[in-house]
Amino acid sequence: MEKLPFDRVYLQEVTVPYWDRGEKEVAKIVGSNESLAVLALGGSVATPKDGITAEVLEIENLSDLEKHGENVAGKIVFVNKPWDESIVETGVAYGLNSSQRSRGPSQAAKFGAVAYFFRSLSSSPDDAYPHTGGTGYTKGIDSIPAAAISAVSATKLSTTLKANPKLKVYFKQNSAWKGLVETHNVIAEWKGTDKPTDIITIGGHIDSWDVGEGAHDNGTGTMGTLDAMRTLMVLGYKPKHSIRLVFYMNEENGVQGAIKYGEEASQKKEHIVAAIESDAGGFAPRGFDIKASKEKVSWIQNNWKPLFEQKFWVSRFLEGSPGVDSGVWGRQFPNTIMFNFRPDPHRYFDLHHTEKDVFEAVDRRELQSGVAAIASLLYLLDQHMEEIQ
Repeated sequence: MEKLPFDRVYLQEVTVPYWDRGEKEVAKIVGSNESLAVLALGGSVATPKDGITAEVLEIENLSDLEKHGENVAGKIVFVNKPWDESIVETGVAYGLNSSQRSRGPSQAAKFGAVAYFFRSLSSSPDDAYPHTGGTGYTKGIDSIPAAAISAVSATKLSTTLKANPKLKVYFKQNSAWKGLVETHNVIAEWKGTDKPTDIITIGGHIDSWDVGEGAHDNGTGTMGTLDAMRTLMVLGYKPKHSIRLVFYMNEENGVQGAIKYGEEASQKKEHIVAAIESDAGGFAPRGFDIKASKEKVSWIQNNWKPLFEQKFWVSRFLEGSPGVDSGVWGRQFPNTIMFNFRPDPHRYFDLHHTEKDVFEAVDRRELQSGVAAIASLLYLLDQHMEEIQ
């Protein structure tokens, strides 16, 4: 950022909760001593120091807990709901199962469970890697240790349970909350020539889960939006509106970066006219979801969609979600037109929140195609913002 011709590069202080995984998790089927691939869910508490050995109760949905009643007490609840592979939009399939990750430990604890296993949110039934992700607890209900189990290990555990419903699993993990820490959003501003007080925000979150490198989630989002701006700079472009690049901290377990950005922008009464967010991987571009009135979405579809279809084979311009961070601070800016970059969805949730999310998993050509699409949208917004009806 400091090497590019931004007018200002700075850090915005943010206080975030610090959760630490600790030593590697251990899960084994007692008797066979066969290991299960598990990862503590983000925010989970630890097991007792010597671990937990308990019978396992397999269910498909949290709602099944009700019918098991007192039989849940003292057991490890194992939610084994496979991914719905019939859904083309993988984000929809992810959403159908994700609430069982976030609410599951509290629901299981309410019935007396001692631990919680959750089948990983993976788009592949052959995935041997567990996928972490945030979970939470409910005040007044015991906090029990919770872990994601890989699709392969979930199938193995389920098969073994059918042969021996009384089998036990040994489970140990060491995760814990460790207070608050001071960190930063990272921000760069490119001042507009005609309307410098009108701001277009672009960017994505800079934090990632601790296993892997966070290459697709969200290295490609941050570097892709930065490179979109760099592309316009290299071309000698001079923006009419001010363009602000924001890398948000703490999207994964608290969205404190987006909250802080929104608070400060609101206090300063800033005029944010549009926003672009990238947080769905660095795969080939498919388009953008748009948070705006139906009339404005229709105008964009009629006037801009043909340009992208012709040049990039990019055709998705639909009314939809603005993205997590933009959605948080956008509550204070209801008139801001928001765009959520949507790359090809098929492979993202094979890598998401795992050890596999590394630099080598990013295809250069696909990433650069996305950069071109984002840079083109940024140019159109800057040139024609006032024409959108």
